[in-house]
Amino acid sequence: MKKFILPMLIFLAWTTPLSAQNRAYARGANSGELYLNDPWYGIYDQVYGPPYYETLRMAIYHITENGKKITIQYDTDYFTNPETTMVQGYILADATPGVLYARCYYAKNSYFHTALWVSFDYGKNWTFREENEGNNNYYSANFEGVIYRGSDGSFKSSDYANTWNLLHNYGTTLRAESLFNESEFMAITTAPYYDIRLLYHTNDFFLTATEISIDEQYVFGQMSQGFPDVYRGGKEGEVYISSWFPDNTYKVSFSADTGYTFRHIYISDVHPPGATFYPHFMSDREPGDFYIFQRYEVADANPLGWHIKLCIDYYRDYGEILEATFCHDLTRDYEYEEVICEHTTDLSSEIISANSIQLQWSNTAENIRGYHIYRNNTCITSEMLTNTIYLDENLSDGVYEYYVRSYYQEGCVSDSSNHVIVKIGEETCEPVNDLVAEKINNNAILLAWTKPENDLEIEGYHVYSNEQLQTMTLISNTNYLDENLPIGKYEYYVVTYYTNNCISDISNIVKAEIEDVGIVETQGIASVRIYPNPTSGEWRIDCSNGACPIVEKIEFFDVFGRSVDIAHPPLRGGTWGGLLPSGVYFVRITTENGIITKKIIKY
Repeated sequence: MKKFILPMLIFLAWTTPLSAQNRAYARGANSGELYLNDPWYGIYDQVYGPPYYETLRMAIYHITENGKKITIQYDTDYFTNPETTMVQGYILADATPGVLYARCYYAKNSYFHTALWVSFDYGKNWTFREENEGNNNYYSANFEGVIYRGSDGSFKSSDYANTWNLLHNYGTTLRAESLFNESEFMAITTAPYYDIRLLYHTNDFFLTATEISIDEQYVFGQMSQGFPDVYRGGKEGEVYISSWFPDNTYKVSFSADTGYTFRHIYISDVHPPGATFYPHFMSDREPGDFYIFQRYEVADANPLGWHIKLCIDYYRDYGEILEATFCHDLTRDYEYEEVICEHTTDLSSEIISANSIQLQWSNTAENIRGYHIYRNNTCITSEMLTNTIYLDENLSDGVYEYYVRSYYQEGCVSDSSNHVIVKIGEETCEPVNDLVAEKINNNAILLAWTKPENDLEIEGYHVYSNEQLQTMTLISNTNYLDENLPIGKYEYYVVTYYTNNCISDISNIVKAEIEDVGIVETQGIASVRIYPNPTSGEWRIDCSNGACPIVEKIEFFDVFGRSVDIAHPPLRGGTWGGLLPSGVYFVRITTENGIITKKIIKY
């Protein structure tokens, strides 16, 4: 192993005329998401026939759900003028959801030119970025908006190829793949007749690089079916390489130590020259997941031509599990039709021991291949289950949410089953710690607090007075008015309920007292009413029995018990409150016979 300056690498460029990211396919920003740029269908010229075309359509496919779903995002005539219309050659994607780049290569004014386009809506619409004379390579990084340009020097853009900054004067045409740091790439070069099989690992976009030799059993050189390629794995240190071999097999190898040791994870059947299809590999963002694409041309009779049939093998656990095979017949009138397969609806759970949960469900159909179990949205079964019972053991204290997916023989994958939530042990969640109480009149106490500071989602609160529950249902606001209280002493606390089923300890305890103020005569207070309520303007006071006590003062309080206004009789035209802003208020009305509090709303 040795480290050296990139100019030493330039002489090898003839072995790799295309970069690794000059591909017809790209992984998306999400696990299970891929893009494919490919001919869609062709119609031959009615007079001259094959190989002359009347129509040749190129399409960009958005592949989701690990190959289950394909939608056509963009298609164009291959013979369209590439100077005015995006006619895709190769595609790249960064870590931004929905962002896709297209590298287009064409002749113009007797010279080759390279154009770059970008889409921000999964390939549907395209924005022109730049055109350069010559064969410029582009390399998207595993970061949002970051893309590099090679060949004529090394340039970097951090704003989706809108502006560029020169990194250094040394360009590269190496077959390179972005890794997990912004300028970290791995490249592959092969020249088998000279016994050169090398990986290059760089952290500065090939200004310097570390050279790693590869055993000949894992990579060959250029074959008629294509060049060797290098791919990023699902986590740091993981690298895949794919290569054709002289025995006409296609092999994919995996390294968990940045290319120092490899092992085979996929070996195809023999595909001799002239075969009707050839496999292609692409890794997923999920560690251990990858795909083998197999593409067929299906003949059409009327009109004479062909269309593509695409089959996608979805592998898990580094090739140990062929999870599903999805085949899509992409006819000229193709539109994705959702294939619905039945999902489990009766998943149940039972705590078997202090750290074990048993799940059980019913079989949904006869053509089931098996099931996968998901805990807290992560698959926990490395192999597909064939029975309908599962024991989850060695669990620590916490809240666990489970669901099951069903996998069918024909490749259909169901939606998730019903979800079950199980709590193991005692989980602590933050209680309210700043509860305050304020007596706002002689028979009402207002409580207020703030939401506990944590990342958990709160379902609501219960209020207790003298250890008795006051709120029959959970309340979502952070204040509570306890009204019509008799004389006495009161102790309050609040309990917080979280959406993950965690229940907090009690809050701090606050005390308040309703005292005897010596008012004996309360006749007529109960008949006092405020109307209209709610209102957008002013309120009036009258009494239901027609005989109101004399009103001496009206005080307004907000929901936190703060005084916001005071009115003294005589009231203007018998009305009041016209200048108050919209909101909820408590009104304390002092009369000759006593005091009464009412809640009013202004909208």
